[in-house]
Amino acid sequence: MSIAVNQPKDLEGKFEALLRVILNYTNLKIAEGWIMNIDNSRLNKAASSTKAFDFDNVSELKAISKEVEIGIDLPGTVWERGEIIIWEDLENHPEFAQNKSMLKYGLKTAVGIPIYHDNTMVGVITLFSQESITQVKYHLKFFEKINLGLGAELKRMKTEDELKSIFDLTPNLLFVIDSNGIIKKGNLQTAITLDCFSVDLTGKSFREMVPEDYQSKFDDLLINIDKKRSIVEIDIPILIKDQLIWINLTASLLPSGFFIYCVGKDISHQKNLEDLLKRAHQIVRMGTWEMNLVNNKVYWSPMVKVIHELDEQFEPDLHKAIAFYKEGYSKDLVQEKVALAMKGEINDFDIDVELVTSKGVELWVRVQAESEWINGKMFRIYGSVQDITERKNIESELAEANIRYDLAYRGNNMGIWDWNIKDDVLTWDDNMKILYGLEKDTVVNAFQFWKKGLHPDDLEEQNNLVQKIMAGQNDYNTKFRIVRPVSGEIRYIKAMGYVVRNKTGEPIRIVGINYDVTEEVISKIELQKANHEIEDILGSITDGFFSVDKDWIVTYWNNAAEKILQKPREKIVGENLGDIYQDALHLAFFTEFSISMDKKEERFFVEFYPTIGIWLECSTFPKENGIVVYLKNITARIEQQQNLAEVRLLQEHVINSTEDLIWAMDDQYKLIIANNAFLKEMLLITGIDCKLGEHLINFSEEKIFNFWTEIFSKVFKGEQQNITFEAKGKLSSPKTFQIGMYPIIDKQSGEDKITGAACFCRDITDKVNHIKAIEKQNEKLRDIAWRQSHIVRAPVARIMGLVNLQKNMNYSGEKLEEILNYIMDSTEELDQIIRDISKRSYNQ
Repeated sequence: MSIAVNQPKDLEGKFEALLRVILNYTNLKIAEGWIMNIDNSRLNKAASSTKAFDFDNVSELKAISKEVEIGIDLPGTVWERGEIIIWEDLENHPEFAQNKSMLKYGLKTAVGIPIYHDNTMVGVITLFSQESITQVKYHLKFFEKINLGLGAELKRMKTEDELKSIFDLTPNLLFVIDSNGIIKKGNLQTAITLDCFSVDLTGKSFREMVPEDYQSKFDDLLINIDKKRSIVEIDIPILIKDQLIWINLTASLLPSGFFIYCVGKDISHQKNLEDLLKRAHQIVRMGTWEMNLVNNKVYWSPMVKVIHELDEQFEPDLHKAIAFYKEGYSKDLVQEKVALAMKGEINDFDIDVELVTSKGVELWVRVQAESEWINGKMFRIYGSVQDITERKNIESELAEANIRYDLAYRGNNMGIWDWNIKDDVLTWDDNMKILYGLEKDTVVNAFQFWKKGLHPDDLEEQNNLVQKIMAGQNDYNTKFRIVRPVSGEIRYIKAMGYVVRNKTGEPIRIVGINYDVTEEVISKIELQKANHEIEDILGSITDGFFSVDKDWIVTYWNNAAEKILQKPREKIVGENLGDIYQDALHLAFFTEFSISMDKKEERFFVEFYPTIGIWLECSTFPKENGIVVYLKNITARIEQQQNLAEVRLLQEHVINSTEDLIWAMDDQYKLIIANNAFLKEMLLITGIDCKLGEHLINFSEEKIFNFWTEIFSKVFKGEQQNITFEAKGKLSSPKTFQIGMYPIIDKQSGEDKITGAACFCRDITDKVNHIKAIEKQNEKLRDIAWRQSHIVRAPVARIMGLVNLQKNMNYSGEKLEEILNYIMDSTEELDQIIRDISKRSYNQ
């Protein structure tokens, strides 16, 4: 069965090949293969097969019941019960009603066989027969072997099909290059991005697509992969039809060591946004920061270090970061907000505080922060730091009349608004009207006008916020959506305002700005979506995947790792790997993990984990602060290899159990398989002790070489050859052989390719000698027959003539005596002829 399913390249072809083997073995008539869909809610018909000489239209059978639910029809019933089920008398079977169209083939009995892998049903095989249930039950033990033995194969076929779909349909570029940057293979998205057809990918130089200014960076990637044997990631541009496309390229060396596996993502849009953001940060002196609560690491962007007047090599931590804030109100406020955020009591904060740089310069900064949670646990706190010293200086120097210009300075290309609360007069500049999709001559009057432009879902929240601002409970710093009146387009708006109060603290005006942050919000949503997609991919791949930091704390554990190692994510993430798996500390796992961690090198190994009785294939890759581990349950493969070794041993016994000569050679005339009878006969005929891997045809003898190459050239073109050959052996008497030569066809590459010839030979010397003896005897018999038909004819004719003459004339006396003498002479002549023929027959 394994040989049968290895030739087709798609799931349906492999399953059909499997079904044909079952039909040929059991002599049943129809076989159908069913596989669980991706969420195990239905059974989908994956393949159908029939006896070709009994059924002409297989497509009609494939169209019947393409999918079933649990408990419906024979496949659904097998799924529901989880056992082999046999239905007889199909014509009158109530649950077979929807398949009545199959009865025209004279089907009487049906068998449903569940296929299990790791105690989980992965599919069902249904078989149909024109025989009675008694005859079908004869194969029950074979059905039970199918039930127990095909699970791993079927699971592998389904997994290969799903992985192929992932490879072909993923939106990222997946391709393999050699050490010179030449593409060897790639998926559909790679062809689309590189603007070529899939068949044209192979042989293209990815390096030549990289602009000259960046080729050295790409060359460094190739060198680092070869030296470090680790995953390397870079952002690199490529030039496609005068258009620059930025690719985030992650590359790693394949286990073979000769090719590099690359995963690429088009980040052109992100690069443009990053460039704009970087320029904006430089303009407004704003940097970003992050505090990872898993590893207690603090990250500062280059602009944050510039604001603190530090060099790029400075490595911050929480204590150092807080130490820069000015003693008193500022430091106390920062410590309070950070403590509340780390406890989860607040999710964000936005404060203006003073800090003292490394050179003793006092600055006003705006610190914004948001917390990020994963699975109910805070993962990080991140935000921004903006130098607002200039703004603060202006605010302290300018009076109320200059507030609008202060905000305009801070918010270039931003809309400015002014709301006179007492008189309910709202004033917008032209930029505000443009932001809200209005003409410049639109009349904006009261506060109600602004509320009409809000998105209905944000109206209540913003109205409540304004009330809190007026009551002095909040600063006016918010984000909301608007609906442009003409186009209906939804935009995201960031709003900030300054509340002007009278001497009694009553708000009398709010002056503020609005600016469009739609692209920023959408980019953030897209980034979150991309992160979720990556998480989903890692969680859905069938290989186990987990990562640990340098302290052996597990930081990630995907779904496959949960299943393979039988440990749920919530019980392992955040824990020490060695503490959880103390039973494996003495095995190769932790030895190899430690080497990868300490020496920063990739490791690949296979080890048996006795606790749960499985073989694991592991690959480890070092990262900056730990290692990443990929693992695969290869127990089924190990068992298959053991079974394959047994099959090969059996095959060797089979081909050596016959006196016929059996051998095969590749298209270079090198011997790749031969039985003992062939090797023995070749020694007798040629005097040469043939070895596997050696050339079978003697190139030095031109006549022999030309004779055999002419015949095998036809075989290599796909033509079967049958010849009779007489060999004059050096160590044996001449023999005659009947030889059949058949092309060996390889279908694994996606197309039929003839890679060699299989030959079967039988010694027919005795048969030929026997035929020659018969032919010689026949020649003598033909000579006897000729004599009988010509020489014997003459005396017999005379005797008959004389007898008729006497009968008609009735002679007597001398005439009668004369006739009798003639008759006697002819009789003696006939007797002599008969004696001569007898003598010839005896001599034969």
